[in-house]
Amino acid sequence: TPPRDVKAGNYPVLVKVAAEGATAEQRVTLQISGQGRLSLTAKDGRLSGEATAGKTAGYTLIVGNDGTAPLEDVEISGSVPTNWKAEYNPKTIPSVAPNEKKEVQVTVTPSDKTIAGDYVASFRANAKGESSNADFRITVTTSTLWGIVGIGIIAVALLVLLGAVARFGRR
Repeated sequence: TPPRDVKAGNYPVLVKVAAEGATAEQRVTLQISGQGRLSLTAKDGRLSGEATAGKTAGYTLIVGNDGTAPLEDVEISGSVPTNWKAEYNPKTIPSVAPNEKKEVQVTVTPSDKTIAGDYVASFRANAKGESSNADFRITVTTSTLWGIVGIGIIAVALLVLLGAVARFGRR
């Protein structure tokens, strides 16, 4: 069994057989075609990002081939929480040569109703006989508009209360 990282090519091998005083040997050529090894990670190595509920967020994934043979028809897919949307550009990579890396743009849109917090999106790269996956943590924040509106309503109520106390005094 050759090592996983052996280069593709032809290798001469001497085969010897011995049984009850008789021996034979033959030179044969072992032909190694190589094997691709798929990897999937984020561009900056950090498998986390931020998003706002209801708004699109973009991330860059890196599909790599750490093997000795090219990978053909690499398909990118994934799973995100319910009611979220994920789009991949490109969705399929025709070929990834050995020691080559290709970028994939992923756009994730959390649902409008998503509660602020941390969520996990799983991304996958599949090729013939090889696959790799990466769990990506997405921190979702919500719009602060309603918080600002709430503070404004409280401020108006306090001003009305202070105005009433100033006008009518304490009784």
